[in-house]
Amino acid sequence: LFESSPLISHASNNSNCQPYRWHQWDSPTTQAFDELNKNVILALTQKEDMPLHSQLLTNIDTKGGGIGITSPRLKAIPSFILATKTTLDTIYNGVYLGKHHKRYILPQSITSLYENQASNPSQLLQLFNKFGPEIATVCTKKESNQMEPFISSTKLNICHEQVNTSIADRLQVDVISTFESDSKHNIEEILDGKLGQGLLDLPRYDQRNRQPNNLFRFNLLRCLRLNIWESIDAELICPLCKQNFDKKGDHLYQCSVIGKKTNTKMHDRWNSSWHEYMNRIMPLVKLADSKAMKEQTGLVKSLRGSRVRPFDSHINLPTISNDGHFRCKLNKIGFDIILCNSDTCPPPSRGGSDAKSNNITTSLIAAEKSKFQRGRATSKARTCHDTGITISGEEIIGDLYNSKMQLIPFAISPLGLFGPTINRFLYGKTIDSNNIHNINATSFPYAHKMAKRASSAEVPSNILERANDIWRRQHPTENFGRSYKSPDPSTYYTQLFGRDVCFANGSAGLEAIALLGDGPLTKSLPNYSCHNDAINFFTNCTDTNAFRRIIDGNAESSQPTVMTNVLTNAHSLDNRITT
Repeated sequence: LFESSPLISHASNNSNCQPYRWHQWDSPTTQAFDELNKNVILALTQKEDMPLHSQLLTNIDTKGGGIGITSPRLKAIPSFILATKTTLDTIYNGVYLGKHHKRYILPQSITSLYENQASNPSQLLQLFNKFGPEIATVCTKKESNQMEPFISSTKLNICHEQVNTSIADRLQVDVISTFESDSKHNIEEILDGKLGQGLLDLPRYDQRNRQPNNLFRFNLLRCLRLNIWESIDAELICPLCKQNFDKKGDHLYQCSVIGKKTNTKMHDRWNSSWHEYMNRIMPLVKLADSKAMKEQTGLVKSLRGSRVRPFDSHINLPTISNDGHFRCKLNKIGFDIILCNSDTCPPPSRGGSDAKSNNITTSLIAAEKSKFQRGRATSKARTCHDTGITISGEEIIGDLYNSKMQLIPFAISPLGLFGPTINRFLYGKTIDSNNIHNINATSFPYAHKMAKRASSAEVPSNILERANDIWRRQHPTENFGRSYKSPDPSTYYTQLFGRDVCFANGSAGLEAIALLGDGPLTKSLPNYSCHNDAINFFTNCTDTNAFRRIIDGNAESSQPTVMTNVLTNAHSLDNRITT
C-alpha cells in the first residue's frame, strides 16, 4: 500500500512533493491515514482540534518524544524507492540465489524494459530518478556518485535503519520549528522520550503497566503538548499562587502552593522505584553484592546516633573485588532524588527575557547544585537535637567525601528528563564542563570536590550499557523485559522510568488539577475560571465528536471506497516550516 501510493499520485499528476521533502509525501492515501490517526487521538484526548506540532509528535517514535504512530506520508517514498532498488538490482545483476551460487541473469526481453534509466518514460523510473538520489544519500551517507553502490551493494536492512533515523531527525527539526511559545523552554524535556515509552511500550499483561483512563489521558495530553485548558487568547493566572499559568499543565509542577501537597508523594514514589531497580541492576553489573539501603542513618561519622539521612538510597561497594566486579575505589554510592521544573512564564525579575536562564536543563543543573552545596554558607549550621552536635551542610558533605562516599543527585523534571550527573551514571552521557554547577571552590570546597568527583573516572558511568553487554553474553536469545520492545536492560529500565513519570508525576498532575477547583483564572476577568469540559478527566472518550467521526468512518467503510482530497494541517508543512 505504501509503495503504490507514489505511483498512483504520480500517474494522476498529483506529485508536488520536492525531493528534499520526501518525508512529507501528500496523496489521498496519506491524507486518509492522517485523518484517521488524528481522529483517534482527538477521541482519546477529548479535543476538537490538533495543532501541527501535536500531529508531528504523533508520528515521532516513542524514544524520540512522540507516540510512534507512523503514516504513509513518512514511509511512502522510501518504501517505493527501496522496492524499486531491489528490482533494479535484479535487472542489472541478476536474481540472487544464495551466498554460494551465481546470480541468474534475466533475459534481454525483460532487462530491455529498464534500459536508459535516466530518459526512460516509465513512470516507475521517472519517480525513482526524482527521489532516488535523496534516499541514496541517506542510505549510503555519500553526497555524490552514490546511485550505483546504493542499487547494487547497500543492504536493505541498513537502508531501512538509515531511513528511520533520518525520518526521526527530520520530524524533530520540524516539530521544534512548530512548537508554541509555551513549549520553547523545555524542548529537551519534551523530546526526551520517557513519557511516551511509559505510555505505550510496556506490555499490558503486567497490571503494573496499566493506567486508569483519566491518568492515561492526562499523560497523553502532556506527551503531545495539547492544551489542557482552552482560554482562546486570554492569559491565565493560578488561583492559588497568583502567578502566570500556562495551558499545557507545566504550572501544575511549578506552583509553590500545589507543591506542598504533591512533591513529597512524587519523591517517595521515585525513591521506592529506584530502590527496587537498583536491587536488580547493581548485582547484574557487579557493582554491588548486597541489597541497596534506603534512607539509612549513621552514615555521617560526627552525627552517628542522630536521624540524619544524607542519601535517599545507597549501595555498598564490595571491599574485595574479583575479576567480574566493577573497578571502583569508593565505599558507597548514594543517590538523593530531587524534583525540579523550568519557568513557563518567568517574571522579568527572574530573567524572563533570557530563555537560557529558565530552560529545563539549567533548572536540572541548579537542582543538582542544591544537593551538592547544602546551605548558603559554611557558617549556616544546625544543631542536631539527638546529639547536640552543631554541623553545617558543607561539613556533612566533607565527611561523606573523606569517607569515600559519593553523592549522585537524581534530578528529575516533570516530563522525565534526568539531570546530567545521573544521566552520566546510567547512560554514560558526557558532562561538558568540570564545574557545570558553578560551585565556589573557596566558599564550598567539599561541595566542589564532590561535584567534580561525580563526573570523574573515580565514579562508574554508563552502567546500563554495561548491563546490556553482560545480558547479551549470558542470554543471547532472550529479551530482558520479556517483550520484543524491551530486549535489553537499558531499554527496559528507560521504559520503567517512563512508567514512573506516568504514575508518579502524572498522578501528581491530576491531584494538582483537583486542588485548583474550577481551574485557572483569566487575567482580564480575575473572577472568571477557565473551566472546560475537556478537563473533566472522568468523561468517557466516546462522548466526543472525534469518536463519532471514527464510528461514522467505520460505517462508511462498508460502502464502496471513494478517495477524497481531505487536506489536514499535517500536509501543509512546506507552508509552515522553512528550511
